[in-house]
Amino acid sequence: MLKFLGSIAAVAGAVLVSTAVATQVHADDKSGLSFQDPYVKAPFPGQSVTTGYMSIENASTTSRQLQTLSADWASAIEIHNHVHENGVMKMRRQDTLAVPAEGAVTLKPGGLHLMIFGVEAPLTGPLPITLCFDGDECMDVDFRLYSPM
Repeated sequence: MLKFLGSIAAVAGAVLVSTAVATQVHADDKSGLSFQDPYVKAPFPGQSVTTGYMSIENASTTSRQLQTLSADWASAIEIHNHVHENGVMKMRRQDTLAVPAEGAVTLKPGGLHLMIFGVEAPLTGPLPITLCFDGDECMDVDFRLYSPM
């Protein structure tokens, strides 16, 4: 019985360590943009679609527009949002994402998020994604791989 309880404690500890949110900050001093806790959920077995999340902070006095995203390990990345229409939750693609001057925008489950298509498993982190903003300013951000199981 003690051995069984020890095994349960070890598994519980491993789950806590693997699900802990490790805050990662990627900052670009010239643009004033920084990216907190960028992560991609591991796709479900047999699936080639997944999601990505992060917070984008803009310390500059100029609002910015995230226009495109790309990665070598995915065929396409789109910005999506959940909206309520007639009592039904629907997902909608957005062409751009506004990041307000001296403000922030958060991509999280149930709201704004990245839809990532054409993923070939298995993924291993870090997962670099190129984010391109207005003014042809692109930057690479490493996303961690998050697996809830």
